[in-house]
Amino acid sequence: MLHSKKALAATRKTPLKKHLRNIFFMIVGSLIVCGGFSIFITPNNFLSGGVWGIAAVIRHYVGSLPMGVYLVILNIPLILWGWNKLYLRFAVYTVFVILLQSALLVIMPPFLPTYTDNPLLAGIFGGLLIGIGAGLVVKYHGSGGGTEIVGVILKSKYDISVGTVSLFSNAIIVTCAAFVFGFEPAMYTMVNLFVTSQVFTQVLEGFNRKRNMMIVSEKGAEIAQKLIGEVGRGVTIIKGEGGYTHRSKDVLFCVVSRFELSVLKEIIANEDPNAFVCINETYEVMGHFAKRASIADSVNLKDV
Repeated sequence: MLHSKKALAATRKTPLKKHLRNIFFMIVGSLIVCGGFSIFITPNNFLSGGVWGIAAVIRHYVGSLPMGVYLVILNIPLILWGWNKLYLRFAVYTVFVILLQSALLVIMPPFLPTYTDNPLLAGIFGGLLIGIGAGLVVKYHGSGGGTEIVGVILKSKYDISVGTVSLFSNAIIVTCAAFVFGFEPAMYTMVNLFVTSQVFTQVLEGFNRKRNMMIVSEKGAEIAQKLIGEVGRGVTIIKGEGGYTHRSKDVLFCVVSRFELSVLKEIIANEDPNAFVCINETYEVMGHFAKRASIADSVNLKDV
């Protein structure tokens, strides 16, 4: 199965325009990440998670070699793993981002201000910038190396959030590093890593999340007519049967924005107070989904 999957990927080449788009956003993301490090993280002597934290601990005890050497040595097996699991493009992009960020961390600091007045604010805003930048890099098929590679692989295999993997692995690494460098920097670092993880996940999965609703009712046609007429959203109706009563029921499925949710709940309560409603958060919608449809145009909406 793995062989056939790789063969399929090999025949599906990425157009040059998409490569250029990916590289552009990886450069932008790397600039934001390195800006966050240079302005907030490094000046406040926060500990580093991931490979940076492991490299710092090793260098503390072993010494002699520059930090960059340890970073390259630790990233090599992870890059090879990513290459084996997620194909050549991911590995090449990751190498590009690692080299780019290493260069930017040397070039950018002299030209940027530093903030050291409040370590807590530094941790929060540093996490905000790093989360945005790292999210952009991973969203466009790259990685800054380290735990991000592990997170992307686990997400592809087990559908675990990349931000969650990074947060827990970084927390373990920072806790170990705290015994070497002190616990107060570690506590500020944990705040920074938490903010980074949350923002990273938001960037990766999208800010404009929708809600999908499943409505089970004996008055499905009436509810659907109201949803289309008053809210302007398409509705899919599936015929169902109660497992206990064996009575015919309609199962309605629709996707709405969070601002429309209260209107839909009111419509359902008025049409059928006994309707069973299940509401879930949806990270992404593909296909036809109008940002906002008027009542006059709702008759032209296609089914979801």
